[in-house]
Amino acid sequence: MQQFQRLSSRQAAQSSEPMTNGQPQYHATDEVDEAARAAERARLRQGVMHVRIDRFYCTMEELLDPALRGQSFIVGTGTGRPNEPGRVIDVSPAAARLGLVPGMPLRRAHRLAPRTRFLPASYDQYQPVLQQLKDRYRAYSRIIETLPLSDAFIDLRGCEIPFTNPVMLAERLCAEIAEMGLSAMIGVANGKSTAELAALMSRKDGRQGVLYIPHGREASFVQTLPLSLLTRMRAAGSGLATALPELNEQSQQNNGEGKNGQVDPVAVADMVTHLRDFGITSFAQVATLTEEGLVRRLGPLGGWLYRVAIGDDDSLVVPDAPPLSQNARVRFHHQADADETCSALNKLAAYLSERLQEQRLKGQSIALVLWPNQIRRHTRKLVSGEDGEEMAFTMPEETIGGQLLLDRHTDQADIIAHHSLMLFAHYHKAGMRYLQVQLRVGDMITTAPTTYYPPPARARGRMTRKLSAP
Repeated sequence: MQQFQRLSSRQAAQSSEPMTNGQPQYHATDEVDEAARAAERARLRQGVMHVRIDRFYCTMEELLDPALRGQSFIVGTGTGRPNEPGRVIDVSPAAARLGLVPGMPLRRAHRLAPRTRFLPASYDQYQPVLQQLKDRYRAYSRIIETLPLSDAFIDLRGCEIPFTNPVMLAERLCAEIAEMGLSAMIGVANGKSTAELAALMSRKDGRQGVLYIPHGREASFVQTLPLSLLTRMRAAGSGLATALPELNEQSQQNNGEGKNGQVDPVAVADMVTHLRDFGITSFAQVATLTEEGLVRRLGPLGGWLYRVAIGDDDSLVVPDAPPLSQNARVRFHHQADADETCSALNKLAAYLSERLQEQRLKGQSIALVLWPNQIRRHTRKLVSGEDGEEMAFTMPEETIGGQLLLDRHTDQADIIAHHSLMLFAHYHKAGMRYLQVQLRVGDMITTAPTTYYPPPARARGRMTRKLSAP
């Protein structure tokens, strides 16, 4: 009742204030309300969206060959043949019903389902679709971390599209991907690991491919999941390397950590198996343990697992950086003369130009490497003998070549071909024939206008506490 009286008196005070040009005068309460609404919009815009394309390889093969729809087939590494060493990359729904799973050796898959079709991955034909996916991801945020081949983490802090609810944004992206003939699973949360777990559950229990975990609900969601989901995660262990190592720690083992602070999937699988041996099969059981005990038993990976289980996921999206270089090589089946080598250089320049334009990249340095049939050059080296004295000897070089630095970055095939032919004319000798030729474009920059690079890890991460054994 007192609250109602205060509101009534406030309204009466506002109604009794003088008017200026028919409008009430400005009040500080309006500024507070606007600041509160801005803070709410900022809170909604923060978060990570994980996009996972379900059965990407098999879906692409079905788009390329509609006769595969409904059939039992798998996509394998290398040539995809079951009589060669390799593993299963993806399985069709019909093959999954026969017990085939990704990661299984091809020979074992053939023993389980001998009538299943085995196909290699057609990476060259996937590129146009992959580029369309990346363009759609960049339309939603300038902070993108892509995962091979088609998955991505999208940081909503870099989103320039106005929205009031992350679910609406995720549903819009899911519909756009469905128009391409692909099936997307999207999870939205405050951290990468929780968002990926949400994406894995986005088509369970009647969901339509989008699952949003609000802030503060991470622990209650994660603790309903089994630990076996960790083996399906692409970014398990993200955020372990939150600080730079000390000088005396650089020579120590990295405990299975890979690029961007991620962990080897084999280490994650071993951790799940180790915990299962002790009867721990869910995140809820992990949350009842202590972080110190998990770190002592499992190392940094145990600490990451505990933080995810209690809902403390602060892993960051690490945006993609342009590659250092792009290169291509031609191996001749015979000893090629100068004309054939020049023709191969023109084809390599056109191929590299197409790759650069597809990936929105440009290069400034052009390097040429030749494998001549007859070695004409020798290298003089100094080595230490048994008595400690230096001795000089010459040894033949297997390759010849050099590098040019252009005035500006380029992705044009004619410019790349022109300078590669200049390098070839400089190093070619009369009568020389070649076995291989390689062309490389380096010093890359990206042509995307919204490229974002994160600050150094020490500046945006928190210092890790060095634990000593008890």
